Amino acid sequence: MNTKTFVATLLTALLGTVQHTATAQSNSNNEPFDFVGLSVFIDAGITVPNNHTAAFYNGRQGNQNTIERILYSEMYGYDIWRNLVDLELISPSAIPSYRELEIVEPASTQYSIAMQLGLGFRYDFVKRFGMIARFDYLKLTAKGIFNLSSGAPSSILSNRNQYIPCGIYGTENRTYIDLGLFKSFAISDNLRFVVDLGLNVNSTKVLTNSMEIGGKEYSILDVWSGNSPNMGMQAYEYYQSGIGYGLFVSPNIEYILPNAMGVDFGFSFYYTKINIPGYNTFAPQYTVYIRFLTNKF
Repeated sequence: MNTKTFVATLLTALLGTVQHTATAQSNSNNEPFDFVGLSVFIDAGITVPNNHTAAFYNGRQGNQNTIERILYSEMYGYDIWRNLVDLELISPSAIPSYRELEIVEPASTQYSIAMQLGLGFRYDFVKRFGMIARFDYLKLTAKGIFNLSSGAPSSILSNRNQYIPCGIYGTENRTYIDLGLFKSFAISDNLRFVVDLGLNVNSTKVLTNSMEIGGKEYSILDVWSGNSPNMGMQAYEYYQSGIGYGLFVSPNIEYILPNAMGVDFGFSFYYTKINIPGYNTFAPQYTVYIRFLTNKF
């Protein structure tokens, strides 16, 4: 499901919920309902991640995974150079070997908007006040472009581009655990304003970091202990991850449905540290979500 389809689904659910709630309220003479005790919920949302940690995947010098380590390596360098020559993207007279390849414009990577899915529970100590715990998962993708020099002169008479655009990508799994308190305020018989506030603990695992040059993909993950790979070198098991922490606040609107059910439409603001090597500083992040609750316990 792409982002546009997901947004359309959320809006459809919102309109259906309002209509269903209004119908139920008009046909019921019961007292206003408030959740008590334990409630369980599932949630789905759209996350706008902070691009500070996306720079981990740009392959620049100083990062754990670098373009140069692969580009100028004995194991991959010749294959990259030969492919560019075969595609006539470079001339062997201008660039006689892979060691002459030059990055003229480094990449700047950014995350794509991601879907977030999760579940959790909340417990009302007293009416409209209690604790909440939720567990969310998302997979993030970072993308960018860097340019190699083709060795061609800068001239409108040349039939070869001066630069060769190359893609660079990274993916990661991220898990959030939010623990906190909530307070709800009655707006009407079936409508509540709810605020969640608490601590966020997160776990991030880097899955891939690769570059695409001349239509071929090459992993730049450092499985070589920081060395440039060669034919006689053994690769090691790859593992780049970390645990981070921070704070969150989530205001949301809750519609009370019949049969001890509810649906929330909310916004989460995180100020949290994502523990990725070299980029583990606090930064903001945002999520818009829908949450379905049941209080049948």
